[in-house]
Amino acid sequence: MSNDISPEVCKTLKRLVSRDEENVEIALYNPNKKGEGFSGEVIFVTLRDKKTQKELNVTVKQAFRDQSIRNSIPVRDIFMNEIYFYSKVWPTLDKFQEQIPMKYRFQKIPKCLTTASNDNFEHLVIENLKFQHFQNHDKKLHLNKEYYELILKEYGKFHGLSFAYKALHPEEYADLTKGLIDVYLRTISEEFFQKSMKYSYEICIESLQSGVDDVVIEKLGKYLQNYKKLLPDIVATKTNYTAITHGDCWSSNMMFKYDDFKRVTDVRFLDFQAARVASPCCDLSYCIYSGASKDVLKNLDYYLQIYHDSLSETLKQFGCDSQELYPLQALKDDWKVFCKMGFTSSIMVWKVKFTYEDELKTFEDLKDDDLDKIFHSGYDKDAFNKSIKDLVYHLNENDFL
Repeated sequence: MSNDISPEVCKTLKRLVSRDEENVEIALYNPNKKGEGFSGEVIFVTLRDKKTQKELNVTVKQAFRDQSIRNSIPVRDIFMNEIYFYSKVWPTLDKFQEQIPMKYRFQKIPKCLTTASNDNFEHLVIENLKFQHFQNHDKKLHLNKEYYELILKEYGKFHGLSFAYKALHPEEYADLTKGLIDVYLRTISEEFFQKSMKYSYEICIESLQSGVDDVVIEKLGKYLQNYKKLLPDIVATKTNYTAITHGDCWSSNMMFKYDDFKRVTDVRFLDFQAARVASPCCDLSYCIYSGASKDVLKNLDYYLQIYHDSLSETLKQFGCDSQELYPLQALKDDWKVFCKMGFTSSIMVWKVKFTYEDELKTFEDLKDDDLDKIFHSGYDKDAFNKSIKDLVYHLNENDFL
């Protein structure tokens, strides 16, 4: 156990159950698979009070302590950003929404039970949603219509809550968001990430067929030529419509609940390490492009309308108007700009999704000068190529490339 959870975390966990730490048993099980933790480890824990038999099931997220890793990627900033989101941002927004009826509130975030940090170690303890019958979606499978209808309704509530707070309490909102660290901008500025991005564009182009896809290949060639500046330039693009965003919204950072007929009925959003102020289109395009089937892509306007209807209804509950705070046309205009960010992120995600499990690498496997090789691993090229081809065709046909 001591090899998996630090003594500091053990002490914190025991205090969640009892003041008498000697009476608390700790059992670890089902750690996250290799390659699934970017900046740390995820460990599932059952705590049991030996006197009362009371149990508590939690998920522990603890940062990598290896200094070479912490020097190479912004581990501390990543964890401190999520700690700030759970300790300050979310409690503020959740308190703010108490004024509207329950059915319009956003309540799709797991409870964070405690957090801690010192100079070289950070961790969070979050409720284990598996004991509430939530499940992970098979990352190799596309998300269908029912998933996206559910997800986009909830993102509409989440972003709408942020827009309303900004409109009604602008000074408090500005103060609140100052504490968010833009770890996305930090990460895309790292050399290893830029090299990984270049590699992603290369395998994206390789998925296409010369002589058939020449127009698309030419357009993607410009992405490859400009790979160092592309994402920073998009991040720097100004828009009048920003909100607090999730930041890392692919299917592995969500859990779902199903009915007896295997129909999806509920969702929880996980991992707010990359939460930041940005265009909602950063969340939406990343979410859709990293998981959507061809049929979903064909009906993009339908899903954007679902999102905007939900956002509008949320704003209405606060006495706000979406036509003023985030018109549908503004959403569609922003999409043309920020969907390129979602597209770039999705290439990397699809590559991870189709990487063979025995080929997965972590930062612990690599030397400092080889960190960009974290994405260089064997993968199911046929499955990857199919998903990427559907995506780039969609982007090209809609003049989004």
